[in-house]
Amino acid sequence: MRINVLLVDDDYNYAESLQSYAKSEQIDMYHVRSLDEMKVFLPKVESGLTAVILDIKGLINPNDKYDDENFLAAAISYLDKEYNTKPRIILTGDVEGYKYVQRYRKNEKVFRKGNESEKKMFDLIKYIHKNLDEIQILKKYDDVFDVFENNLLSLNRKVELIELIKNMEKTDPVTIKNSLGRIRDIQEEIVSKINELNKNYLPDQYAFNRNGEISFRNSHNYLVRNSTNNGIDYPLYISEIALTTYKISCEYGVHTTSLGTGSKPSHYTVINALFSLFDFIKWFKTLFR
Repeated sequence: MRINVLLVDDDYNYAESLQSYAKSEQIDMYHVRSLDEMKVFLPKVESGLTAVILDIKGLINPNDKYDDENFLAAAISYLDKEYNTKPRIILTGDVEGYKYVQRYRKNEKVFRKGNESEKKMFDLIKYIHKNLDEIQILKKYDDVFDVFENNLLSLNRKVELIELIKNMEKTDPVTIKNSLGRIRDIQEEIVSKINELNKNYLPDQYAFNRNGEISFRNSHNYLVRNSTNNGIDYPLYISEIALTTYKISCEYGVHTTSLGTGSKPSHYTVINALFSLFDFIKWFKTLFR
């Protein structure tokens, strides 16, 4: 399958040259000249588009005669609002603008115009295309995944969480069972981490059972009774739903040995449990800001 990208650049000659180069890299490049044209064109191709390539300075509408220095800020603001998971790349011949983006917009991918840098850009686009699902998941749920940037959960859980999101609408019973089991595991790791990072919040005798295994229920009960005294908030919308999610995940994701007939959880159960886990993770982060 070929890769599709959109270039927003008012220089026709450069766009034609870059399109030819892109084709040799098995990349199909659409081209529009202005921000307003991008806004019209994107909805038509968004689902099949790997990335948007922006110049630093550009036209706001196709009738403008001169580049607008506010073009990049306006384009990024629009993409953040309307296409916040769509990867974007900045490609410019403006030396000072290039330095500015490197310094003040460090989350942006920026390249200089020129064959060597363009080759690196095309290599990045191929990587993005190969990993697009994961990149979009990380961006869409960035307020959850930053728990890993802060080293509050092990990185192998990040891989599991990405797979949970990818699989959350799958309807086969085996995937549903496995997803619920992984949600339970992550819940247990969270209470284990609370104990590890601050034993005043969760002492050992309440975090573990007699066999030295983490006990989510005992941990939960202790947090409900003592969170206020320990100076933390364990609100009802987190605590009640987290416990319910844990019970369901244990019953249908871990302890069952049969996927036979009868009423069983659906993919909606997984989605419900997963979103509960997201809230649980976000609450967990507040304890260790």
